[in-house]
Amino acid sequence: MAEIAPFRGLRYNPEKVQDVARVVIPPYDVISPAEQDSYYRACPYNMIRLELGRSETGDNELNNAHTRAASYLREWKEERILVRDELPSIYYYEQDYSCESGLRETRRGLICAMRLEDFASGSVRPHERTFQAVKDERLRLMLACHANLSPVFALYSDVTLAVDSTLKEGREPAPVMSFTDNKGLTHRLWRVANPEALHAAGELMRDRPIFIADGHHRYETALNYRNHQRKTFPAAGSRAPFEYIMMYLSNLNQGGLTILPTHRMLKNLDSWDPVSFLDRAGSLFDIREFKGSEVKQDRWRFELESGGRLGETVVGFFSNTSESFYLLTAKRETVSLLLAEEGVPGELRGLDVVVLDRVILRRLLGLSEEYLASEHNIHFKHEFGEAVTGVQSGRYDAGFLINPTRIEQVQEVASAGLIMPHKSTYFYPKVGSGLVIRCLSTDEEANWQGGGS
Repeated sequence: MAEIAPFRGLRYNPEKVQDVARVVIPPYDVISPAEQDSYYRACPYNMIRLELGRSETGDNELNNAHTRAASYLREWKEERILVRDELPSIYYYEQDYSCESGLRETRRGLICAMRLEDFASGSVRPHERTFQAVKDERLRLMLACHANLSPVFALYSDVTLAVDSTLKEGREPAPVMSFTDNKGLTHRLWRVANPEALHAAGELMRDRPIFIADGHHRYETALNYRNHQRKTFPAAGSRAPFEYIMMYLSNLNQGGLTILPTHRMLKNLDSWDPVSFLDRAGSLFDIREFKGSEVKQDRWRFELESGGRLGETVVGFFSNTSESFYLLTAKRETVSLLLAEEGVPGELRGLDVVVLDRVILRRLLGLSEEYLASEHNIHFKHEFGEAVTGVQSGRYDAGFLINPTRIEQVQEVASAGLIMPHKSTYFYPKVGSGLVIRCLSTDEEANWQGGGS
């Protein structure tokens, strides 16, 4: 059961920060070191100082990126760089963006507080694996700041668009935030503080399952934070702020939802033989060769994407030792039987990313878990052109290009209680960090009419 609630958001004060584009950032886990540096330079109040602070020489248990984040948060509130909304609100959020094709799309959603549920309840369903080291680091940040700095991105199903319509009608006339970021994404944020609209949205959401799209580590970290706070504050009620998490919820039945493919780029393959690889692959895949030229490359891409639209499992392959591009189309029954023998559940056997991970990378290439876990060996790209150029330039030994996981596949896997391989989905665009912050003061409770959460 999804229980959502409004909260009194902590937001950038427009009197102090006129250009919000200089302070809002993407989620921490997609920010490169070079981007981190650029965000530090952009503005002294940039969210990077809270969400992904730099490590410094001499850092220790009392002075580190997390404690500095807590200090910045406290100082920015005292200086009214960040100010808290008076009324508890749900925040209606729109993003305009362009796909690689150039088509302009709009994705709509809501930012709210949502009651934390253990995965065993079935109300909140993950689909990707997480890593303990990341959760440990995020927990240290939460314990220092006592805030949800950025929302978890999740999906729900609403064929009639009733939730969206209710909040859109109940929102304030003017957005509290509207800007275009340095990647060309336009963001608009409205407050919905109308009690009738809030109550109606809460009732409409109550029985809907929630599918985590992006932010698995943040959600599991919030569960760990909740458990920690329950022990620290045993008298806190069921509506204590740590019983909730800040969520961005988007309707999977709307237009404007985009999942980008996540191509695998390999380095350090060391004396591997692409010809021998293709020979071995022939027993499991139908292989087509596209001899190099711009025209052939375009045809190769067209056939790769066409196979995905037809529901086939298709993987594009090329190496820096050949001018040819290859298309590997899985022999469905043969590959499915092989995966079944390895204990892969039926809901996962048709996923391109599973076939690539289990059959091509691990079985045919013999790559170890240690190899695949190292950022020195494998990189992930979402743009087709960038992936091709990376191999052709010699930066990578080989590239494996796939079609994006489909929304309905995410829903099917999550509903079955299963987990996809790491980097199976890349929902685009990401939800900005710094649009609104949710404080976790233990002297408040989540409610509809009072102080919010």
